[in-house]
Amino acid sequence: MKYRAIFIVAILAAIATPSVVLGQGGNNADSSDPVAIYRQAGINAEQESGIRKLAQDYDQESAVKLKALGERLQELKTLAYQSVLDGNALLAKQEQINKLQSEMAINRIQMVIKIRGILTANQNEKLANILKARMHKEEQGPPLK
Repeated sequence: MKYRAIFIVAILAAIATPSVVLGQGGNNADSSDPVAIYRQAGINAEQESGIRKLAQDYDQESAVKLKALGERLQELKTLAYQSVLDGNALLAKQEQINKLQSEMAINRIQMVIKIRGILTANQNEKLANILKARMHKEEQGPPLK
């Protein structure tokens, strides 16, 4: 029971982490400031303000959906713990969860598209190069000792 709760919290945290979306992925020293990668790409103060506004809007919207997702997961658990399972109710609840998760994933991608639309062509190229370098570094893995 304890492990299920931890698992659910971990899933919810992964779904609602805008820093990954803002930072376009990656784990580095700048992960505490998700806009840092855009600064590396050369954004100005006005662009940064726009990106932060998009992130704030995303956070507010995702908080509502995250709460609803948690409620649906709890409802699913309650249905699954019944002595007589209602298979149709379980499947319907899982479909609701899937739909909500899909909406949240689409919203994340839409935010990334909007953020990339704020950037100039040159900044987008720099950002893509930064992301490729990070991806290559992550694929290499940590150095062997």
